[in-house]
Amino acid sequence: MKKILVIATFIISLAAVMGIQSCQSTKSATTSKMMKFNFEKGRGYDYEMIMNLDQEVMGAKQQIDMSTYYSMLVTEDDGALKTIKTTFDRFKMNMGVMGMQIEVDTEKPFVGGSDTSAADNPLAMVNRLLGAIKGQQFVMKVDAEGKVQDVKGFQEMGMKIADSLGLDEAKKKEMMQSFSQQFNERNIKEQFERVLYIFPNKEVKVGDSWQKTTNTSGPMGGKYTSTYTVTEIEGDMVTLEEKTKIESDNEQLKLSGEQTGELVVDSRTGLVVSADMDMNMETTSSGTKVNMKGKTKIKGQAR
Repeated sequence: MKKILVIATFIISLAAVMGIQSCQSTKSATTSKMMKFNFEKGRGYDYEMIMNLDQEVMGAKQQIDMSTYYSMLVTEDDGALKTIKTTFDRFKMNMGVMGMQIEVDTEKPFVGGSDTSAADNPLAMVNRLLGAIKGQQFVMKVDAEGKVQDVKGFQEMGMKIADSLGLDEAKKKEMMQSFSQQFNERNIKEQFERVLYIFPNKEVKVGDSWQKTTNTSGPMGGKYTSTYTVTEIEGDMVTLEEKTKIESDNEQLKLSGEQTGELVVDSRTGLVVSADMDMNMETTSSGTKVNMKGKTKIKGQAR
C-alpha cells in the first residue's frame, strides 16, 4: 500500500511542479502594466489544471492523465502579505504504472470492494485517501512577487483524513507516513511557489524580461530557473513567454530538461487566466533513466 500511495503523491507533486506556468498570443504594445500577485481580499479564485504525461522507463512506455481542481479565498491582506484559504476540490487520475492500471476520481466512490476490504486493497486505499482530501483546506501567506512565505494546516489535515478512513492503528500510521511525505507544509510551499512565484512586482512593457529561481526538495526536487518575457499587452491582459531550465545534482534522483510555453495573466489581480506548457525532462535514479514529455493546460477564473 505504501508503494502505491507514494506513486500517487509523486504524480500529484509532478502536476503541481508543472503547475500554472504558461499561455498564448503575441502582439506588440506601447503601454505598460503593473505585474504583481494582487488577489483581492474577500474574493475567490478557481484553477483547473489538466496534465498529460508520457514517460518511458527501461523501454516501457507509460501514460498518465490527471486533472486537478482547487479554489482559493483571500481572507486577509495586510499590504505586504495575502492570507489565502486554499481548498482541494477534486482529483482525477488515470495512469498505468508498474503493470497496474490506476483510475481515481474523488467524485466517484471506489467500485470493487467494501469499506472493510478497502483497508487491504492498495487501489481502494488510494481512492479513499484522495476522496478524503477533497474539501480539505490549508492556509498560505503570499507576497507581491507570488512567493509563499508560510503554509499552515497540513498536520491537522492529516489527522482528520486518518480518522475519517476508519483504519486500525498500524494502517493509520502507515497512511500518515505516506501522506506526510508529500502533503506537508514545506513541500506544498515549494509546489505553490512554482505556481505563483512569477511576478517582478513592477511595471513592465512588451520586451521586458525577468528571472525567477525556485528549489524543490520533493520527488521532483531540483532547481528551476525560469525566464519570463512580455510578448503582448492587450487591455489588462499580459502575455508572457516562459522558458525554464531544470537541473539537479541530487545523487538519488538527477533531473535535467526544460519547460516552455506561454501564459496570459490578468494584470489587475495576477490571476493566470489560461496557460499552455510543454515539458521535456529526463530523470536518472540508480542508473535507470526515465524520459518524460508532458503537456499542461491551465484555466483560472475569479469568483
